[in-house]
Amino acid sequence: MRLLVHVLTLALLFALLPLPSYAGLTEASPPLQEDAFIAPPPRVAGLAGNGSTPRGLSQYMAGDIAVRLLLPESDGSIDPSIEDWTPDQIEAVRTQVQAALDWWAAQLPLARLRFQLVVEVAPTGYEPIRYSVSDEGLWISDVLGRLGFDGPSYFDQAYAAAEALRDETGADWATTLFVVNSANYSSGFFPDGRFAYAYINGPFLVLTSDAGSYGTRRMAAIAAHEFGHIFGALDQYAAARISCDRRSGYLDIPNSNSVYGRCGAGTPSIMLEPNGAFAAGLIDQSALHQVGYRDSDGDGLIDPLDTQPVLLLSETASTAADGRPVLEGHASELPLPAPYQIGVTLNHVATVEYRVDGGPWSPALASDGAFDSVEERFSAELPLYDGSYTVELRAVNSAGNASTPVVRQIAVNGVGPQPTYGVTAPPLVNSTDVALTLEAPTGTVEVQVSQETSFHDAPWQPYTPELHATIIGEGEHTLYARFRDAAGLVSLPYAASFTVDTVPPHGSAIRDATNMARVLLSASDEGSGVEEVALQVGDGAPLWVPYTPSVQLPQAPSDETVSVQFRDAAGNLSPRYTAETGYSVMLPLLAR
Repeated sequence: MRLLVHVLTLALLFALLPLPSYAGLTEASPPLQEDAFIAPPPRVAGLAGNGSTPRGLSQYMAGDIAVRLLLPESDGSIDPSIEDWTPDQIEAVRTQVQAALDWWAAQLPLARLRFQLVVEVAPTGYEPIRYSVSDEGLWISDVLGRLGFDGPSYFDQAYAAAEALRDETGADWATTLFVVNSANYSSGFFPDGRFAYAYINGPFLVLTSDAGSYGTRRMAAIAAHEFGHIFGALDQYAAARISCDRRSGYLDIPNSNSVYGRCGAGTPSIMLEPNGAFAAGLIDQSALHQVGYRDSDGDGLIDPLDTQPVLLLSETASTAADGRPVLEGHASELPLPAPYQIGVTLNHVATVEYRVDGGPWSPALASDGAFDSVEERFSAELPLYDGSYTVELRAVNSAGNASTPVVRQIAVNGVGPQPTYGVTAPPLVNSTDVALTLEAPTGTVEVQVSQETSFHDAPWQPYTPELHATIIGEGEHTLYARFRDAAGLVSLPYAASFTVDTVPPHGSAIRDATNMARVLLSASDEGSGVEEVALQVGDGAPLWVPYTPSVQLPQAPSDETVSVQFRDAAGNLSPRYTAETGYSVMLPLLAR
């Protein structure tokens, strides 16, 4: 996160500019004022987050986000208590805040957002509605201190509270939202005229329960706007005086939609006019990019999530007890670099794989037992026999992106000659029970069959030349088999690919009234395709012929019933259809 050495109050005077297509704003709904500031950096140890890589609390809006909704409750020990939260008030505020979070999740489908909202009523000796932003530290420090969060300043307490919430929930990011009860305060404003504000990139945001004159029922739009600030989005209305060349966010994006000085287009957006934009679900491109939501290559992964791991392989291979080579190395997940913030990735190394001579990819083993962090050491004992091989290794991250393969030439001696192994399956089957034909030399004792090259939970079973496997789902599948001999040596995986089609075709048939020997057919099959049709006249034997849209009856026309049945390439049979008499329609040709 960009380090700032002092508190800088930005003149972000948020004027809810009415847009012609939006309704709901009136003169009685005044604008926000000075609703975005920049907090000083934490003066305690760096924030760590998940794994060992330091990270800020809210650098870009993606992944798991924990929000602590704090409702300060005055106890009268310092100020007279004039506000008391009721269950109905608490539920109304919770509903509005959740709606704001849900709104962001709906607008950013590629960000994989999952919000966790934790609601707490927190005691304080102060009555927060009585205090302007310049005195916010009094009640915020008191609230957070009573919850057990200490620090040299109330900002450090807020950083600690958010970090603790992130640790408790396992989230990627965390922030605190204070909603101050203003039900009994005539205006719903703080004394300085504010009713909502936030700190750019955290650590907290503040709203009154009435959201000024907007009322609790319209708090969600204001909360959504302020939440944009938490992840780096800037204000865009003219009174904020934020020019188009001002940059913000993990990606360091200019504020190009600002209307200050008429520098930008003023596209309707949550950061320009929240009330109408919230109802219409509108965010302009610059605000999207400021919160990190940009997919530069159009692959369905936003840039901060579209990262690639790297793999480093040890220079020399060791040898296992059975004489087989063992490769070891290190895989890392690298973040997308940020111009002015600490680079952070939400991905982790999900697996390391190897393949031999272009065969199937097989998993290596994580040295600590699981691939679940940004840094992983691994090893792979290669199930090779005597000979020379080309081995490729790659790391794959949790986004599905693979590293550039590392290629190593491996020579093996002293294990023994390569046995002949193999597995085949019919290319097209109409059952979920698939017959596999296995090939292995004498002395093979066991075999494993799985749809994954990890063979996770696949039992070893006695070797036989034919095995049956159960497949779930239609379409293309691949089964892998590996073998073990009497000496305990395990083979590489061997693959058999096939297509499962268990759904029969369907169709219809009409006898052409102008030519009773002709039957007009219509059939479809979503799997392997319609291949044949059986024609049956009366009680006669059906005659199977290749499927075409028009077929001739095998015998002279008669008054007997004609029925048809379709068969697809996998052998699935449709119901029988009676061919009713109809007419083929020919449109006249018009000469001009």
